[in-house]
This record gives sequence, C-alpha cells and structure tokens, in this order.
Amino acid sequence: MQADDGFSWEVTGSAGLEQEILRLRNANRDHAETAEYLSWRYRSSPDAPAARVFWLLSPDGQRIGMASAVFRPYWIRGSRVLTAVIGDISLDARWRGRGLGERLLRFMTTHLDEHFPEQPAFVIPTEAARRALANIGWVTPGALVPHVYVFDATRYVRALVHSDWLAARIARQLRRLARLLARLHVPSDGTLQLQDTLEEPLLQFACRLAAPEGAVHDLGPESLRWRYAQHPRTRFSFGTFSRAGELRGFLIFEETTLERTCSIYDLVATTPADMRAMLALFILRGLATPDLTTLRMLLGESHPGRACLRRLGFIARAAEAVFQVHSRHGIAEGLTWCVTQGDKDT
Repeated sequence: MQADDGFSWEVTGSAGLEQEILRLRNANRDHAETAEYLSWRYRSSPDAPAARVFWLLSPDGQRIGMASAVFRPYWIRGSRVLTAVIGDISLDARWRGRGLGERLLRFMTTHLDEHFPEQPAFVIPTEAARRALANIGWVTPGALVPHVYVFDATRYVRALVHSDWLAARIARQLRRLARLLARLHVPSDGTLQLQDTLEEPLLQFACRLAAPEGAVHDLGPESLRWRYAQHPRTRFSFGTFSRAGELRGFLIFEETTLERTCSIYDLVATTPADMRAMLALFILRGLATPDLTTLRMLLGESHPGRACLRRLGFIARAAEAVFQVHSRHGIAEGLTWCVTQGDKDT
C-alpha cells in the first residue's frame, strides 16, 4: 500500500526478518535485545495465527517504522480468545514529528479489523503511542498502578530524624510491627512454598482455574511455561499457597539483588481471603530477608487483588502506564480487564 507522498506500508511475518526487526527495535530502545529474546517474543500457541509485522517504508524503500501483533490466549467472558497483543512499536528518530507513526498504527488497525475481525487487540503503549492510538479510536479502559510494600524503612526514617542510629532503631521497630500485622491475616493451616521451577501441582491448579467474567491473559500450563519458565532474560520464582494441604493460590515473582527489590508479576487465589493470606505470608518471608528493601506489584485498576493491599500495608503510587484495547465490534472496549505486569511481553 502506497500513499501519494511516496510512503508505503507492508505486512509480513517475523520469520526471516529477525535482524531487521532487531535493528529497528534496538535503535529506538534504551536496552538492546538479542535474537534469543526475539525468538521467545514472537513464539505463539500452535493454534494461533502467525505473528504479523507492520512496516512503514520511506519513499526510497527503507524500513523506517514498525509495529507487531502476536496472538496470545486471553479468557474473555469465559471463552478462550486469541488476542492480538501489540508491541515493538518503533519509528526511526529522523522521521518523527510528521504523523507517520499514527499513519502506521492506523494501517495496522485497519488490517487487523479486516483480517482478524473476531480477535480483539491489546497494548501497553508508550505515551507517544498512546496518543496516536487514541487518535484513531483505541480505548483506554484503565491504568497500571504500582503498589509498594516497604520492608526496610531505614532510609525513609533517616530523612526525617537525620540520625543513622535512631533511624535504624525506629526501622527495626517498624519491621517488628509489620510482622505482627501480617500474621493477623495468616490462618493457622496456611503455608507458602517457594520454588525456582514450575512444579506440577501449580500447573494442575492453573488448569482448574475458573474462567473470569471479564478479560484476563491465559494462566494455563503452556502460557506459564512460555512466559516465565522459558523467558530468555529473567529468572522467575514461583510461590504456592495452601490451606490444610490444598493448593489455593500462586504467585510469580522476580528478585533483583542489585536493586534489593522483589516484583510480583502474576498472582491468583481461590478467594479474597486466600489472596490476603498468601500475600501476608509472602510479606513475612520478605521481612525475614535482610537484603530486601521493597516489594512491588503493578496491577490494573480492576484487578481483584487490589482489594486487600491497603489492609496489608501496601502503598499505591501514581499510575505509571495505561493499557489500550480495540476490537472491530466493540467487544473489548466494554470489558473489565484484569491486568498485571505479566501482560507485558518483556
């Protein structure tokens, strides 16, 4: 497809164009990715359509912009739906400020509407992409809100009392109080087991999860293995919550030693009480780990896990990102989306 001004658009798969994708993507990112990452990023379910890459070409035929759609399984109103997850939106810096990015995204949206009318589309965009997508009709159902639990408050207290000795003493008392408060939410028969690998009991529990009423990314065994166990860059750990020997929830997290931070990417529990107990046990584990300073979660505003966070001592910070959706028949726009950090293909 070519416009009057000489710019053109094309759609391809990703196979055979890996180096071109990496070139354009890495030129517009602070962190350069590898071919191994790209292979993981564009892998999809056996029953999914092949990934689509949308290219913007300059008048002399150079690829100067791109966006991609990889079809991931989501549960939407109780049914498994292969959803176009948009990513790798890039535009060469020399061509910015001319509205070309918006034209590329409009071309992508039109193509998805024509060729995949039953598949909704989902994206966690940059601010520039968000504005462009909003201009062409994409809807923003909600924001992603960081929730932070402070394990070690020493540096925060030091800023108030201006004394290292006094700050350390107050922080120890705060940690002691935090342990007492967390234990109030833990049932006597509740346990949390942590593993470095995906174990079969967790996968079996994931298979039994009830389909939600709104929209949520698939947490079945195949998706969990791909997203977390097979990630080329990040090493994830897995926690399972049980009561009286019955598995009733799990969470997936990453610990960053350099930043002394633990981040929860996904979590699910049978009941709100189970969610609260699981997180309380995880907090107790963090309070007993000297090298950890904070626990962090990034959750959509409609995520059911948010209901118990304030009671447990989490602090909600200003939203740092939004997510947008689009569908030809308007189905995606009217859904309640349950979004976590696990929705980002990163």
